[in-house]
Amino acid sequence: MVKRRSKFITVIATFLLITSSIYVFANEIDEKKNSLKEAEEQQREVESQLQSKQLEDAEILQKIEALEMDIIETENEITRLETQISETVEKIEKTQVDLEEAEETIGEKNDTLESRLDTMYRRGNIGYIEVLLGSGDFTELLTNIDMIRMIANQDVELIEELEEQRSLIASKKKLLEDQEAKLVNYQQDAKSEKEQLQVSRGTQITLRREVQSTISEIETNLDQMEQESQNLEAEIQRLQKEEQARIEAERKRKEEARRAEERAAKEQASQEQASQEQTGSTRWPVPGHTRISSPYGNRTHPVLGGTRFHSGIDIPAPTGTPIIAAASGTVIMSQYSGSYGNVVIVDHGNGVSTLYAHNSRNQVSVGQRVQAGQTIALIGSTGMSTGPHLHFEVRKNGSTTNPMNWLRN
Repeated sequence: MVKRRSKFITVIATFLLITSSIYVFANEIDEKKNSLKEAEEQQREVESQLQSKQLEDAEILQKIEALEMDIIETENEITRLETQISETVEKIEKTQVDLEEAEETIGEKNDTLESRLDTMYRRGNIGYIEVLLGSGDFTELLTNIDMIRMIANQDVELIEELEEQRSLIASKKKLLEDQEAKLVNYQQDAKSEKEQLQVSRGTQITLRREVQSTISEIETNLDQMEQESQNLEAEIQRLQKEEQARIEAERKRKEEARRAEERAAKEQASQEQASQEQTGSTRWPVPGHTRISSPYGNRTHPVLGGTRFHSGIDIPAPTGTPIIAAASGTVIMSQYSGSYGNVVIVDHGNGVSTLYAHNSRNQVSVGQRVQAGQTIALIGSTGMSTGPHLHFEVRKNGSTTNPMNWLRN
């Protein structure tokens, strides 16, 4: 009885010690979250002031956004016109072949008719009456009548065929003229669209030059964004470790009877995640918008010029367009983060995470489990951005990698 009571007291003491440690750890986390929140509010206030200064000429930025959409539409229209031009050229080539065949046929029939007329001319003006009167007997008369009827029918058929071929040639020539007129119209439309595209690009370049007054601040923000990208590497590693520690602590607190089941579930989830990475089960993050305005790696900055490293890919789309999770995972960040603006980071396990930045609004929270294809945010232009687009990154153990290698698996 005493041993049982001693054992019971030991269990209670151990439980209280664990509970006390968890409570202290939770308080430390809350304090860190509060400190982080205060720092974020201060940072947001400073960035708001900076953003207000950068966006003093909001009308210019709206024009740049509208021109970007016009350029996309014009490029699509040029592609459509070039397809129609190609199809029309094929039709013209086919019509020309048909016309040549019809002219060759009528030439052959003309030769046949000319041969008949030449034969009749050489034999003199011998009429059908003379042929009949020249018959020696009644049998020869019937034979000559049949022969005359046959020749007359052949002449009529030949003339009718010549008229039909002449009509066919006239129709083919008219079709060819119509097709050539369409081709000219398509070519003129394509030329006009290309000229409009050139004007739009020139106007966009001019507008971008008009915001050069804030060049020094933009350069500072770009440097800040690069620094934040480097800081994110350590931050993501820390958050991933905390997430794994939280999962492990939760697993240990559960009853012994459920441990085997949880281990099996975790192992299955790990296998599914590994299988997902091996098979490349990923989704394009902005469905319906596949154009990349800025690729991964070193690039010439569209406003500032000069070579700078770009840690992801930029996918332009209208404000409010849904952004989906490229793969299943757990949200480890959903907040406003400096030059990234509204940003979401999803941990997919095995050290892989994806980042979605410049969102107009985030639609998920930290700790939330998301599925591949689930909407997690909306396209926007928050943070350091000159127009609505998604800045998409893929990181391995916190370090950036080329997203296209991951998406193309």
